Amino acid sequence: MVFESLFSTRDVREHPSKIFILSIIGTILAIIISSFLKQGGLFLVFLITFAVLPLTIKQLKYEEGRQEYDHFWNYLYSLGFFSRHKDLIVDYFYLILGVALTVSVSYLVLPTGTTSLLFSDQISTISQITGQVTTGGIFSKVLFNNLGVMGVCFAFSLFYSSGAVFLISWNASILGVVVGQGARNLVGLPSLPLVLFSYLPHGIFEFSGYILAGIAGGILSVALARHKERREHFRFILEDSLLLFILGVIVLIIGTVIEVMGM
Repeated sequence: MVFESLFSTRDVREHPSKIFILSIIGTILAIIISSFLKQGGLFLVFLITFAVLPLTIKQLKYEEGRQEYDHFWNYLYSLGFFSRHKDLIVDYFYLILGVALTVSVSYLVLPTGTTSLLFSDQISTISQITGQVTTGGIFSKVLFNNLGVMGVCFAFSLFYSSGAVFLISWNASILGVVVGQGARNLVGLPSLPLVLFSYLPHGIFEFSGYILAGIAGGILSVALARHKERREHFRFILEDSLLLFILGVIVLIIGTVIEVMGM
């Protein structure tokens, strides 16, 4: 396909910001196609995922190819924990920012009837979450909701390797709608950066939890699929996966505390 050939694996590895450009283009195309077909919600997120998934799969295959050689493992062992995973973490954040920003701008500039159709599932989810929060037990409800999303991210990545891309894109689209709604209640497009910034304190922590869980499941999935890997290599990946997941839970709890304190 032409779209997935816009950037090569090497381009993205050398310039991770191109994921941001790719996610914007993919989201715009998804919105156009969804509008034409009069579909929205999860269908829109599926289209966004299909746009960025081929490049994600290419990156995973690239890493698997490198792991055929012992000198790669020697190099990997020499790196610190965060150095080993920073590339994927940065890629995911660029994906989130691109999707959320494009959705929020679209929510503001498109007619209300169009946005109600395109983002119907997102709007419904936001209403449900708001309703749950107002019924009491705010912290526990928000925390268990976030931990549930994180657990699904891990499971998606474990069983579908790069499956967390869909769930992260879904949550990014929800963030985009929330920011769009907030900006519309103020002065419209000019207030978009201010509204987006207001969600950063807890949003960074929450999305970090989802991303870390997605990476944890993804690297474990690759390790389980590679039966010829030596036992010490598998143990090394398993320990990294467990540490990533635990760290994800910690940052998610921090994000929940910040979110609840700001309500």
